[in-house]
Amino acid sequence: MRLKVIATATLLLFGLSAVAETPNIEPGMWEYHNKMTFQSDVPIPDQEHTNQECVTLEDIERGDAFLEDVEECDITNQEIRSDGMDYSMSCHGPDGTEMTMDASMQFYGDRTTGTIHGEMDTPMGPMQMTIELTGERIGDC
Repeated sequence: MRLKVIATATLLLFGLSAVAETPNIEPGMWEYHNKMTFQSDVPIPDQEHTNQECVTLEDIERGDAFLEDVEECDITNQEIRSDGMDYSMSCHGPDGTEMTMDASMQFYGDRTTGTIHGEMDTPMGPMQMTIELTGERIGDC
């Protein structure tokens, strides 16, 4: 479950129930680069991931340009603005793993930056992670 949540967080695939303002995100093909660092008693190497995703005007208007539901997680706080979004979430895995995350994203039309801080209680002990992410529009879908 931990890897699923981390990967999902990295790709920013979390559900939103409502959008207060339309995010300043241009529709098109986006490329995202994410770097995860971990702090724990068990050494885990830094991980980097790059992916591409088509973001449509409909995705942006619905508020899920970067987000979709993760059944094991509950959004505990969210604020969406035209220039970014902040959210917090709590996730519970079937193996007893628990994770909380606080994220802050900034939107600049054709690019985005953000940071996600997470804390997990795992069978291997407590763990902290930080994800630094960047995204840019690279063309049409």
